[in-house]
Amino acid sequence: MLKYKITGAVKLGVILFLLVIFAVLYLQPVLFMVSLSFKSLADIVDPSTRWIPSNPTMMNIEYALGQMRILPMMLPGRGLWDNLTTSTLFVSVLTAIPSALVQLFACAVAGYAFGRCEFPFKRTLLVLLALTYVVPPQTIFIPLAWLNNQMGFLNNPMAFIAPALFGHGLNGGLFVIIYMQFFRKIPKELEEAALIDGASPYSVFIKIIFPLAKPAMVVVFLFSLVWHWNETFLTGIFYTRIATLATQITQVNVLPQEQIQTLMPAIMASGLLFISPILIVYLFAQKFFTESIERTGVVE
Repeated sequence: MLKYKITGAVKLGVILFLLVIFAVLYLQPVLFMVSLSFKSLADIVDPSTRWIPSNPTMMNIEYALGQMRILPMMLPGRGLWDNLTTSTLFVSVLTAIPSALVQLFACAVAGYAFGRCEFPFKRTLLVLLALTYVVPPQTIFIPLAWLNNQMGFLNNPMAFIAPALFGHGLNGGLFVIIYMQFFRKIPKELEEAALIDGASPYSVFIKIIFPLAKPAMVVVFLFSLVWHWNETFLTGIFYTRIATLATQITQVNVLPQEQIQTLMPAIMASGLLFISPILIVYLFAQKFFTESIERTGVVE
């Protein structure tokens, strides 16, 4: 018995040791970013100052705020919308959150159709759906820009929201497949019982099937939110007069070569401001996200 206890304690110690090592490896870049964001010039040139700044300063954060245009410029003579769209944070939020919410529902409808229904050319359409995720947007950006220009969606979040309404959008094909795999595991007896009770197919989906897909919803929403937040290529094409945080962050990195070392804290501060909203969302949702990752596509 003592032998088994010692063996178990050793295994637990090894697992904890490995977890600590991996946690340090993953957190070290973030901690370094936070530390450097609050360092003054004196701390940078002082070799004895490594992690904790001796004279913390907000100068780097203020510089990054100005360069990234996070705060709106309320200029006289301009409308409220024009003033708000001068804020890259406002544009990013208006692009990422509505698009993620729309994809959460629209991709579920498409996933339900592929996972539970039979219709002509289903396999062919499924292959085409997979191709929408495989084909890089860099190869089709010209027709995408032309189409959005014809629809009047340039410099408008509808450039991302409108495709999401039809179960597509940014990486929409992957989200449809996630839902499809999840819905396939739900027992068909639930639908059959509801149909026998007189429920319509639409009621079955809205009231029974869709509420069961909460694990898939969390995964789709968080993935969609992060990918829209980090998108630089398409936002750089669709937004010609306004900018998002993802595109504006490059303005802080455009520095003379001789100033790279002295302004490195400002670059780190811009990165910290960029990832902070997503980190906050994940801190509140990580419990649900972890459970959803484990359950997505597996329903007992």
